Amino acid sequence: MRIFRFSGVVLATLIAFPALAQEAAPGRYTMTPAGEGMLRLDTQTGEVSVCSNVSGNWTCASVPDDRIALENEINRLNAENRRLRVELGKPGDGGGEVDPEGKTPGWRLPNDREVAEFRSFLEKMMRELKALIEPPREDKQEKQL
Repeated sequence: MRIFRFSGVVLATLIAFPALAQEAAPGRYTMTPAGEGMLRLDTQTGEVSVCSNVSGNWTCASVPDDRIALENEINRLNAENRRLRVELGKPGDGGGEVDPEGKTPGWRLPNDREVAEFRSFLEKMMRELKALIEPPREDKQEKQL
């Protein structure tokens, strides 16, 4: 009999413990005093409203939220980016796509031949620039004689 009573108490405690551990679920709105009215926060959407008592009637007006304006601007720019990519015939949605090797599409390192051609081009340009800046050496030798 004693064992049944003890096990009954343990069982009742185990059943009641989760119920005791749960906190009361908060409501959708939380109210905070502010000046002559109240601020109302919608805990589901994050929208803030200012509530005030006007002639015995409580009214709430939404507070402008910069976050909504920023999200709208981001969405507009993403749509414009997609439209421009379609016009230019470029793949991707502008989301910073990366191929499996970790490289950005459309970019690659030049090969050895391309590097040699570019170096040759730069050397030629430097020789021509030097020729424009320095007078010809033949004139210097003729003057010394």
